[in-house]
Amino acid sequence: MPDEPEPNVDSDEADLQEASAVEKADVDLGQKMASHRDDPLVKAAGYAGKLGDQAPLYALSAGLLIVGLASRDRRLAGSGISMMAALGVADLSKRLTKRLVSRTRPHVLLDDGCYESDAGGSDEKPEQSFPSGHMAGSVAVARALSRNYPQAGAAAGVAAVAIGASRVAKGAHWPLDVAGGAVIGLAAEAVTAAVLRWGTASMGAYIHGVSRDDRRFCRWPGLRLTCATATIRSKWRSAV
Repeated sequence: MPDEPEPNVDSDEADLQEASAVEKADVDLGQKMASHRDDPLVKAAGYAGKLGDQAPLYALSAGLLIVGLASRDRRLAGSGISMMAALGVADLSKRLTKRLVSRTRPHVLLDDGCYESDAGGSDEKPEQSFPSGHMAGSVAVARALSRNYPQAGAAAGVAAVAIGASRVAKGAHWPLDVAGGAVIGLAAEAVTAAVLRWGTASMGAYIHGVSRDDRRFCRWPGLRLTCATATIRSKWRSAV
């Protein structure tokens, strides 16, 4: 027989008396979504959700970069670079945020009836619920991919949403944790995309006038950057 769903913990028993209405609603929804976390399908979804962890996402981004370089596909290589950059900023932002916020994970409340949320962060993993790192990384990578490959990016976005839902159903995060991770991922990708565009434009303006022969040997796929040696050679030629 299937396991009975776990009963929700009353808000008063969970030390939520001083919590806002939004936080109470978030906890109630999270408990309902995680009440079947021991079901086989939910467990399978939880395992699949591990694809949204940082290591698999870095591997995916690096793989696209390597394939793009090997095949001389600038668009693919550029996507790999953008994805890695966005993921790195999202990962860093997530870590910094966890140092500022301490929040009990849903499985702790469901198992022990304990819940706390406070500023200041925590070194204990069960108290690092906010934000969802899986969601932050998945959204950042999906958005970066969508800039060059809209259809693939849309599919990756759907997968990111599914990963976020699986984290709530597993009892690893509250719904607001997932929403916060999504915001961090979008912001991280927007910042890195702007920086890469600015860097590319600035470097292109700086190396204007470098000979075609120099560019042929020193161009990076996807970003159209020219190596410092070519720039020095060109400046030296113009000086003499």
